[in-house]
Amino acid sequence: MSRGRPPTHSRESLLDIGNSLFQLHGYHGTSLSMILEACTVSRGSFYNYFGGKEAFAIEVIAHYQALEFDHWQEEYATLEGLHSQKLRVMMERLVEDLDITHERVGCLLANLSGEMALASDNFRAAIRQAINRILDSIRDDMRVCQAEGSVRTDLTADQLAQLIWDYWQGALLRMKVENDRAPLYQAIDMLWQHLLPPNSH
Repeated sequence: MSRGRPPTHSRESLLDIGNSLFQLHGYHGTSLSMILEACTVSRGSFYNYFGGKEAFAIEVIAHYQALEFDHWQEEYATLEGLHSQKLRVMMERLVEDLDITHERVGCLLANLSGEMALASDNFRAAIRQAINRILDSIRDDMRVCQAEGSVRTDLTADQLAQLIWDYWQGALLRMKVENDRAPLYQAIDMLWQHLLPPNSH
């Protein structure tokens, strides 16, 4: 017998529920009672299963990111053309898939990063690790783009990755304030037409 394991739920289904709750309400806006009610598990079972709300949230972050990376790879594999062209298409698809009717929905990491002032060291570390994995992936993409001659080489791949991430996070914030996808499409245009191409100034 698996101690504390909810009999009617898989671990993945509980993490999916947690992802939805944290997307909509943030970490501090999601109470333990909300989690227990949505997951339909007892407090004791939840603590036996995850160890607590913070440990649950850290697992949600890893779960969410794994799903996003898998989805990205599947979609990317269907595209043709230069690496940079495919990256732009993927970014546009990200925007199309956003549900802007919910204030916080956009990027779980961006949402949670905004709450870091009240977070524990473990939670901060989980966010940093997740962001670093994204930066590493963007860096690898930029190296491919530089090799094919489609992006500038006067900045390193690491610098370009940081530029893209920071620029995108700012656009996500504007999207939430304006309740409009336009800032994200504008960011994509600015990145791929002006900031990233070779000989960009």
